[in-house]
Amino acid sequence: MVFDLDCQQGFQSKLLTSLAGFGVLGLLLGGYTIGSGYLSVSGYGDWGVPGQELVVWICLLGMVIMAISLFGLFLSKIRCSAMAIFLGSGLMVALSLVSLKSADAIRLQGFERLSQEAAPLVAAIYAYNEEFGHPPESLDELQVNFPPGHSIKGGELPDFEYYPGYIATEHYHGNPWILRLETPTGPLRWDQFLYYPMQNYPTMGHGGWFEKVGDWAYVHE
Repeated sequence: MVFDLDCQQGFQSKLLTSLAGFGVLGLLLGGYTIGSGYLSVSGYGDWGVPGQELVVWICLLGMVIMAISLFGLFLSKIRCSAMAIFLGSGLMVALSLVSLKSADAIRLQGFERLSQEAAPLVAAIYAYNEEFGHPPESLDELQVNFPPGHSIKGGELPDFEYYPGYIATEHYHGNPWILRLETPTGPLRWDQFLYYPMQNYPTMGHGGWFEKVGDWAYVHE
């Protein structure tokens, strides 16, 4: 066993130091991930979490540290330290993964609420199309009747991008119009929230995979 060979002396202090250091980092990352995820969909943010990708990269770095420390177990001089680092970095990775999963669940609940809050806007586009025989050229032409209590906590609906006609038909699977909201989770992850009136959401597209959220879809880039 590894502990029987070299880790009798000083292993406990090394382990505690490693667990404390990596554990605190994991808790900080987790707090940021869950906190920013909540704020982004609570009405006080812009529905994107630009820094979440950084947490993912730090988590991957922790996995790399775990892999490297495994090789250290084969070297008697650093075996004790390698084991301590492996366990400490493993704790950080576990905390980061749990926080990322929790943040995703919080964000999904927020977008489910947004899909309901945006229902009057969608209904106004349908009403305009039925009255005039074509979708509006812009959202400024609409008369949206929001029911009492529609406002998202902390502010009004976000500024959706609206694409009618050729752009929607050519780039959004043949739909006559679409609503779109950019929801980035990092500088290299361009997530978005989409509404298709035809409801013909694909499994993959726009650089990611689609997840249905009510009558809308979230695109995970």
